[in-house]
Amino acid sequence: MKKALIFGAGKIGQGFLGDLLHEDGYEIIFADVSNEVIEEINENNRYSLFLTNHNYEEKIIDNVSALSLLKNQEEILEAITQVDIIMTSVMKSNLVSVAPILAKGLKRRLDEGRSRVLVMACENAIMGTDTLVNLMTDTSIITLDQLKEIGSYPNTGVDRFVFGGIYKGREGTAVSDSHELAIERQKLDDPDSKPISGAEYVDNLEAVLKRKIYLVNCWLAITSYIGHTKGYKMVDEALRDEDIQKIVKKAVIESAAGLEKKFGFSNDEMNNYISEMILKRYDDYNQEGINDPIARVARQPIRKLSSDDRIMGPAYIAAEYNLSNDHLLYGAAYAFKYDNSDDEEAVELQEYIKENGIEAAIERFSGLQKGSDMFNQVLEYYNVI
Repeated sequence: MKKALIFGAGKIGQGFLGDLLHEDGYEIIFADVSNEVIEEINENNRYSLFLTNHNYEEKIIDNVSALSLLKNQEEILEAITQVDIIMTSVMKSNLVSVAPILAKGLKRRLDEGRSRVLVMACENAIMGTDTLVNLMTDTSIITLDQLKEIGSYPNTGVDRFVFGGIYKGREGTAVSDSHELAIERQKLDDPDSKPISGAEYVDNLEAVLKRKIYLVNCWLAITSYIGHTKGYKMVDEALRDEDIQKIVKKAVIESAAGLEKKFGFSNDEMNNYISEMILKRYDDYNQEGINDPIARVARQPIRKLSSDDRIMGPAYIAAEYNLSNDHLLYGAAYAFKYDNSDDEEAVELQEYIKENGIEAAIERFSGLQKGSDMFNQVLEYYNVI
């Protein structure tokens, strides 16, 4: 039986990566820091997923085990030398903690003369595997040449609707049918191979990543920022507000038009993607038992207002091709209004506006030049909200 090691046994690790690998017949080993999660997995060497699009039907993921990153490092190192695929799902900021043990394990694998291995960082981040490779070389445990000798390291794009909650009277993870795991084809040992059958193999990962961030994440972010201003606490409440969705739908259309021009997507490709990843996601949010706080989706507004992120990124692309971006900029204005005392970036943003004024804030956080048409539009929208 093929084996896979997944760093991170959270919702994406179990609910997406584990599910895909299980479908392909892999034995799965998780490495995590949570004793509770490790014990739950090892109790029966299985866990349950609940399918949101099928009345929360239970799906069993078996042939799994878990190791502690804190207590079982030798066992993890041994696993690194033996498995066929290594994946991470720990958040990009935590890759620095995974890099040393992964570097040590890959060095041992090389020294023992074992076969090459596929390594992928499956994080909600652009070019996350490249980041992981750089972090491993930074440890000085293994060189870049040695890494290249023992493995291949394609970047990925990851998206699935995954939630924790109480389902069928039990605590568990709910997942939707719609999903996307995009893998850089050209960085595989065999570009025509499909090591994970449920994945998509692409030649231009940047285009795929930005399609996801500039459509799905854009849709949810603007929904949440407007929803917060209207007093909603949960994302599904804002999604059911027709006035909000009229605005957001137009913002998504603006973003899609820019992506078509920038990356050569066909209109049919874009419409199919919106249908699969947004319209179905809208239905997912309206399922009983799905509770997603606006505070989670709207968090870190400074990052989300940056020039290459989910709102301003597509606005800049639209402007590059002389396309409309009015509704994207309207969404940005609402993001500048986001005020949440429990969110460090929201506090920083509002304090900066209070001390320096909104004009300085727009210039600083969105990269727009003061006096430009886009700058003036955001400022005008902000002042009338």
